[in-house]
Amino acid sequence: MKETKWKFKGHNMNFLDVNTADFPESKELLEIIDESKKKELKQIFEDGLTINYEHYKKYLFESNFFMFKDLEDNIKESVHCLIIGSFIASITNTNLILERAIKLALIQYEAGGLSNFDDEKIIEKYIKADEVYSGKSLDKNIQKCIKYNILNSEESQELKEYKLKFRDGFSHFTPKNILKGESKMISIPLDSQNSKMERHLKMPTYQAKEVKMFARQNAEAHLKYVLGIINHLQYKVLEKFKQA
Repeated sequence: MKETKWKFKGHNMNFLDVNTADFPESKELLEIIDESKKKELKQIFEDGLTINYEHYKKYLFESNFFMFKDLEDNIKESVHCLIIGSFIASITNTNLILERAIKLALIQYEAGGLSNFDDEKIIEKYIKADEVYSGKSLDKNIQKCIKYNILNSEESQELKEYKLKFRDGFSHFTPKNILKGESKMISIPLDSQNSKMERHLKMPTYQAKEVKMFARQNAEAHLKYVLGIINHLQYKVLEKFKQA
């Protein structure tokens, strides 16, 4: 007998699907929950604008990414996540920015010039380069950057370590990678420190809390670091254009 694919996929419950005509008392409860969620969202956005915007707005005014215009919307999304306190989302999106920036650097390096939609030859070069690099892993693209002298060996090693902590750590949710070398994110009262508590802190629930705390403390620095890498990449590619 063939097993049913995703047998329990449609078994999730959503309060909005409840027929309030059959359960009149649930209508009032649903309205209370709905209003509560609206207030929660309103508070998040209000706090973002009144408390966090002034601190993070500088990243919205980055204007020198002349070779990576494609990344501007992604950068905005990472900043917006910081403003509303979605730190894990900001890190995850910033990882996308870094990986895409390295691919774009290689594509433009291979093409040998800035994109020009009036030049069929340059368009063809961009399409061919995109076919080569868009599907390759970050590790392979970093190696190619060394070959083209876009990155030196020290820079590439730093990026590989950064990739292990931030990109792989958050994409695959590997707390061991994320928290390596970090001090404890959750403090334990001295009178509670014992072997049993230490064991409990290895449970997924506590690891998730530590990762969340790490993201809160490091999401902005991660974005700042990646924006600096983007600047480096575009100027290294420009050096190649000047030599051509």
